[in-house]
Amino acid sequence: MSEARTLRGSQTVQRIVRAAARVIGKSGYDRASMGEVAREAGVSKGLLHYHFASKEDLLIEAQRAAFREMHLRFTERARRGEKGLEAALDALDAMWRTVRELRGGAPFIVETLAMASHDGPLNRRLARFYVESTSLLEDAIRQVFADELDRLAISPDRMAVLIRVLLEGLTVELAQARTDEEAARVDQAYLDFRELFERFVLSGQTLNAPSTDGIAPVPLPW
Repeated sequence: MSEARTLRGSQTVQRIVRAAARVIGKSGYDRASMGEVAREAGVSKGLLHYHFASKEDLLIEAQRAAFREMHLRFTERARRGEKGLEAALDALDAMWRTVRELRGGAPFIVETLAMASHDGPLNRRLARFYVESTSLLEDAIRQVFADELDRLAISPDRMAVLIRVLLEGLTVELAQARTDEEAARVDQAYLDFRELFERFVLSGQTLNAPSTDGIAPVPLPW
């Protein structure tokens, strides 16, 4: 396959993924159709199915593309010398905007989280996505804080997992939000995390992971 053809194929995939994010964000995962995504992307349904077998593939790929774009954006900024806390906060805001744009797909994301313990093709695709997204987050953290790694409160690998888990939790909350007021409370939860991150991410002292041995479980509401 020629380089030009490969580039065209990559651009087509990117156009489809962006169209899918818009359609799912507007119509919701259940109501969004592959035909609607094809029309939004300006491609035939045959070409769409050539690249993506199902809506599940599309939604996972939309999330993967968001992490890749985030990583590329902040890699380029780091190369220009734009590093430190402000750049890290910009990265968090960009990721949160992506979560909000994909709000219509939140119920599906919650379902896939629940399916994570079951073996199957979808689970394996999700596992690869989690590994890649966490790795991209870790690398972005290392680049953004390249001059201050010794001041990070926790190591980049642990911080990457924390951020990914936080985004998953906020996605679950978005899936349960039924009104604008409830969605606003989720937005506020993100802003609260952002403020904590800004205050404590650079501590100058690495925190050791505490042992959970001997800690009695606390009953949860669910």
